[in-house]
Amino acid sequence: MRKILTVIAVNLGLLLSAAVVAELVFGTWFSSEPLDQLGLVRNLKTTISAGSLYEGGGDFAYQRDQWGFRGPGVDPAQVIILTVGGSTTNQLYLPDDATWQAVMERELAERGHAVVVANAGIDGQSTIGHLRAMTEWFPHVPGLKPRFVLFYVGLNDVHTGGGSVDTLRHSSRIKWFRQHSALWQAGTKVVGMFVARRARLTHQRVDYDTAQWTDIAVEPDWPSKAAADIDSYKDRLRELARLSHDMDAVPVFVTQTRGDFKVVDGKVLGMVEEGGLNGVDHYIRVSAFNAALREVCAEQGWVCLDMAREVTFEVGDFYDYLHNTPKGAAKVGHWLATKLAGLV
Repeated sequence: MRKILTVIAVNLGLLLSAAVVAELVFGTWFSSEPLDQLGLVRNLKTTISAGSLYEGGGDFAYQRDQWGFRGPGVDPAQVIILTVGGSTTNQLYLPDDATWQAVMERELAERGHAVVVANAGIDGQSTIGHLRAMTEWFPHVPGLKPRFVLFYVGLNDVHTGGGSVDTLRHSSRIKWFRQHSALWQAGTKVVGMFVARRARLTHQRVDYDTAQWTDIAVEPDWPSKAAADIDSYKDRLRELARLSHDMDAVPVFVTQTRGDFKVVDGKVLGMVEEGGLNGVDHYIRVSAFNAALREVCAEQGWVCLDMAREVTFEVGDFYDYLHNTPKGAAKVGHWLATKLAGLV
């Protein structure tokens, strides 16, 4: 018995020693590389299943490259348009070729404007996090000098929480360990499964055909309490524009909308949602932040693309309250290509 225990102990010791050596040689525990210090998902390839979210959804590869951008890999020096936003920019549950960036890139090419578009969307990130990205992420991507930085913003700023995605820091020691561990990084499928599972907490299919609608807000007095938040949002927009100019890029701001409200014969109708705000409340909030963006754009003379007012979405364009189906993303990409064709 003692002999067996000794053999087991020796083998465990050898495995542990090998693991330590592997971590020291291949891990990033002592790296001075700035990107290694951020809570970015990088060098990831996993399988995502969208079959339960929208018609035609299936399994596809979701990737983040060595710089943290979505996709199989992009040469930063070739990027013309850098797109920045939250989950509606990342579009986790859409294949690469169905994202609005891919549609926009294809349609611009068809119009004679061959451009490379990079997707820097991070689920849940607001303009607070975008400011961090502009100062702590993008400056450390070799050769990245986009001509345009497109900010697809507003929805997440309605509910800014200052979480880990906005600080670009790890939200727990476990995530910090995963980021630096060579052995963990070798199991990227495990990491990807975790990312996908966590995302499904906020990506759930909504049945628009059976939805109940109301024209009465739960919190009609919200605007009277939101002045400070909206002023802070305006300040962040000004800073994003300044940082874009500092990298010799033109900032392009795009207003956003949601799928849980609509205007019928001049009346706002919102979906009745369990436990809290309804679509009318979200309409009031999103409209206020979009108005703030339009105001600052007019004040500063920026390029502001008012998608919220100009694009009409229909049933089938969203699979939940916020996120577009491929059909909806195609509308966004087509509209953006039309707007940007004269600029690029």
